[in-house]
Amino acid sequence: MTEFDLLKIGSKKDPLTGRVSFTESIQFKISMGIVVAAILSISTLTLLDFDVPEWANFFISMGTVLGYSFAFIALFFSRNAGSVKIDHDKISITPKKNKDAFPSSPINLNENSKIRLSVIQATRFPVHRTLLHVEILGIEDPLDFGIVLRNKKKHQQYYEVLESWYRAGYEIREFDQLGSRVFKLNQGKNYADVQKIKQEYGIEW
Repeated sequence: MTEFDLLKIGSKKDPLTGRVSFTESIQFKISMGIVVAAILSISTLTLLDFDVPEWANFFISMGTVLGYSFAFIALFFSRNAGSVKIDHDKISITPKKNKDAFPSSPINLNENSKIRLSVIQATRFPVHRTLLHVEILGIEDPLDFGIVLRNKKKHQQYYEVLESWYRAGYEIREFDQLGSRVFKLNQGKNYADVQKIKQEYGIEW
């Protein structure tokens, strides 16, 4: 059983496509609030044709830059909210604070399980890190949660879990940040790859 960090995140979906568009955290919301306030201040002052002193422009611009920076940091270094233990046929979620947040945990996977995996944020430089939104459907109480792959070792462990799920015949749908179907995070982006994957794993794309 492989353990990953549980993320205290909320994911917004496009109501038409169902694609996860971005991730929110309290820090992210506050930081983006700073950005919006700074941009609105600049727009309002420009629209009203106020003669704004240079020092005021400087502070507003700095607020915008810092807001974006803090928002990125809050998103990039999302805090660990507990643990998620994943095996080929079971998922156990243990939050740090609200122990009753996932009443259906542990979740037993079977041939009726439907798993949707969406990349919310990914970077390979300067560190290898991926934020994922996971949905488990086809069970009595569908649920969703976030996990982070913090380094290459965790990515490899995640690939091994995915391999066992594909081999078990679960219905899996993986999506990148643009909403395109992929296989194991970054494979299956062209016709040849898709045909090879379908043949090897006996899955429908």
